[in-house]
Amino acid sequence: MLEKYDYDLIRSAGNNDIKKLREMLDCGVDINMKEVDKGTTAIHIACTRGHKQSIELLVSRGVDVNVQDNRGVTPLHSLVNNRYDILALWLVRNGAKINLTDNNGFSAYDLAPSWFQRELVQASEGKTSQTEEKLEEQKKEMKEKHDQYQKQVSTLREKMTSPSTPDLSTSSSSASLGSGTGYDTIRGGVLLNSSEVLKVFFRNESYKSIKVSNTDTARDLCKRMCEKFNMPSYDKCFDIAETIKGKSRFLQPTDSLLQSKSKWPVIVGTSGNETNLHCYFSCVIRKTAPPEAVEQFQKII
Repeated sequence: MLEKYDYDLIRSAGNNDIKKLREMLDCGVDINMKEVDKGTTAIHIACTRGHKQSIELLVSRGVDVNVQDNRGVTPLHSLVNNRYDILALWLVRNGAKINLTDNNGFSAYDLAPSWFQRELVQASEGKTSQTEEKLEEQKKEMKEKHDQYQKQVSTLREKMTSPSTPDLSTSSSSASLGSGTGYDTIRGGVLLNSSEVLKVFFRNESYKSIKVSNTDTARDLCKRMCEKFNMPSYDKCFDIAETIKGKSRFLQPTDSLLQSKSKWPVIVGTSGNETNLHCYFSCVIRKTAPPEAVEQFQKII
């Protein structure tokens, strides 16, 4: 059993802190250890919050997928009750039992809607459910669209770098290229005159939605974020960080945001396109920022 002060394993699973979770498991921490009062385990918390990465890591390390807390609740109960349907089907395929009952006599199967009960049974029998079939179709469609887009970009880049390509700086040649391909001129993998709305995180899961164009740089984004914070005079106290699959780096002030974003990998998971879950921009206050800037930043909701 866990001591009351030692909840690092459960806390890292609850925060989806994969690095910390992996470090603790590598050090030999009991993967099935229970919280003292309620009998909760790391896999219970990860399933309650739908943390796909933590669940996959724990299962790959041999966690008991049918462990029950003091109320008899299993991880599958939590997934079904919170409607993490794809994760629930995945856990069933990895050994979770659909008919284990809690202290009130209810199983995960009992908690599911009738249509999902059929899918739980199909998964337990090793059959492919309708939900999983639709997900595979979506993944295939997204991959085809991505491959088609990459092919179009590669073709345009070849035209731009070819010695016979006309000077794109002239209006006539730019118009010709745009009308011939159905696209605006591409530079560095980004459509000129393009824009999009980005989520820019600034503290934990808080974010601001900012519309940026292909000409906007990291410094421009800092200024826009500080305007949103009502801190326009402190824009030089912030930097923009780019996170890709858990690895972060600070952008240079002159780096183009959309060019950086165009290099992000397309990540397809159980919920479809999960690129924005793993790749994003953050506005980070510098350690050298004056105390009054830090204090004002901490008050932002």
